Amino acid sequence: MELSSDFGDLLSVQVRRLDLTMAEFAGKVGLSASTLSRVRTGARPPTQAQAERWAKALVLDGEARNDFIAAAMMARTPSAVREKLRQAEAHARDANSERARLEAGYGSYRSRTGFHDGWWLTYSMSFRCDGRVQRSLLHLSGGEASLQVRDTGMLLYSYHGTCEPLGDKLFVRVAEDRGSAEYVQITAHSLFDLSRPSLLFGLVCGISGKDLRHPVSYPAAARMILLHAGSDEVLAPGSGQLARLEACLGSYKPRALRAFWPSFLGDDDHLRTALGIGDQSLEAEVLARIDNRPGEGDLVLRAVLG
Repeated sequence: MELSSDFGDLLSVQVRRLDLTMAEFAGKVGLSASTLSRVRTGARPPTQAQAERWAKALVLDGEARNDFIAAAMMARTPSAVREKLRQAEAHARDANSERARLEAGYGSYRSRTGFHDGWWLTYSMSFRCDGRVQRSLLHLSGGEASLQVRDTGMLLYSYHGTCEPLGDKLFVRVAEDRGSAEYVQITAHSLFDLSRPSLLFGLVCGISGKDLRHPVSYPAAARMILLHAGSDEVLAPGSGQLARLEACLGSYKPRALRAFWPSFLGDDDHLRTALGIGDQSLEAEVLARIDNRPGEGDLVLRAVLG
């Protein structure tokens, strides 16, 4: 029973359940029809003793009886207190709904990564700082992660490692397959859209390695957008769709990006829905989220979502 239930409405429902009129019920419990009418409209809340007698007359027992008496006592509570209880109840409902959503597998916890499992397109500014946008492919599955850096179908680098959720963030840690020459860590905020498609917004927060070129960890602070491209069923390795997706990966000048949207996933509504944008320039919106170059007057790299 919700604490915000109106006792007068509940009383009417229970009276009708016995095929009685309000006047007939008033006579049954020893009240005048006008007095019971004031109770029903909230002008005269019942006492606990009255609520208990009425519950017996209505043949209520167990949880139904407890709910009826609780509703009667709520009718006697000051309005300010009732409002606070309503707010607490709404918060509890939202929390329960979120918990049920996660348990149903729509959040970031099913199979350790849950909704994140599948194939993701990643957009980031090139680490060569040449003003290009790098598109690569990330695969997440049950706590494992693999990252492919390709250019027009040719595999340049590949990484494997782990991913794990913590609160509203997803941590991806991968090492380059060629002798672990390079390690990359990505921290992604879980900004997914439950209706799919979805996106994650992340930071490449560190690159390090074992050889002389990487004596210490390099805080790259590179911003990334990760767009959900499809499930394992849709983009199975070796499928034609996956091959078409791999073929459009690589580095491109910003003005050339539109030619490399994955058209087989649908038109750019897929990206617009994921990014939550309307009629704005798609290229401009993507670049605004991944551009690491300092703006006029900036002293440090911008490393947060604007």
